[in-house]
Amino acid sequence: MGDFRKALADDALLLFDGAMGTLLQGRGLSAGESPELFGLKNPDAIIGAHRDYVQAGSRVITANTFGGSRYKLPAGTDVVGLNREMARLARQAAGPGVFVAGSVGPTGHFVAPLGKASLRDLVDAFAEQIRGLAEGGCDLIIGETHFDLAEAKAVILACRQVCSLPVAMCMTFEGAASLTGSGPEVFADAMENLGVDLVGVNCGQGPDDMRLVGEAFSRRLKTPFFVKPNAGMPRLENGRTVFPMGP
Repeated sequence: MGDFRKALADDALLLFDGAMGTLLQGRGLSAGESPELFGLKNPDAIIGAHRDYVQAGSRVITANTFGGSRYKLPAGTDVVGLNREMARLARQAAGPGVFVAGSVGPTGHFVAPLGKASLRDLVDAFAEQIRGLAEGGCDLIIGETHFDLAEAKAVILACRQVCSLPVAMCMTFEGAASLTGSGPEVFADAMENLGVDLVGVNCGQGPDDMRLVGEAFSRRLKTPFFVKPNAGMPRLENGRTVFPMGP
C-alpha cells in the first residue's frame, strides 16, 4: 500500500482508470448482471481488467465495488467479504506505484424527507462496505456518481467511522446541477468544509460539459480535484451498453 495523501501533495498528475462494467461485458458479464457478483465468480476477469488499465498508464485503479452495498446486493450477501475480495483482487493487479481506490456508489435511496432512509441507515450501510474495502487493502475510498449531498455526507461519515483512509468524493451533474439541485460550487464548498482529501466529478454527458464543472472547481477549491468523464451518453446496441466517443 502506498501513501495516497503524499502523492496528492506532488505536482504530478494522477491518472485514474475508466469504466469497469462496460469493460467486463467483453469478459462475459451479461446485461443486467451484478458486476460485483460476477467478479466473485470470475476473479481472473477482474484482475485482467485492472491490469489492462495499469498497462495503459493508470496510477489509480478502482475496485469492482460500485454496487457493493447492502442496498444493491441480494439479501444474504456477505457485504464485508465481497468488498474485501474485490479490493484484494485489485491490490493483486496493482503492482508497485499503483494505488487502489475502493469504489462506493449511491444506494438508490434518499435521506428523509426526500425518501424514507435515515442518515444513520446510509452511514451503517456504507460503513459495512468500507470495512471490507479497508480490510482488502485499499489505499483510499472514493464515492462515485453521487447526486445527493446528504448521501455523500453519509459516505464520508462512514469512512471516518471505520478507517483512516483518504476520502475522495465525486458527484455527477446534469448541466448546472445535480439531480437533487446542488451546483458544482455548493458541492465544492460542502466537501471542502467536510475535509475530504479529493473532490471530483464523474459520469455526466461527456468531456465538454465536465470541463465547465472543472473550471468551477478550479475557481473554488483549495483541495485537489479530479474529473472523470464518460465517453458521451450511453446507448443500448444489441443488448450491450455502448458509448459513442473514442479515446
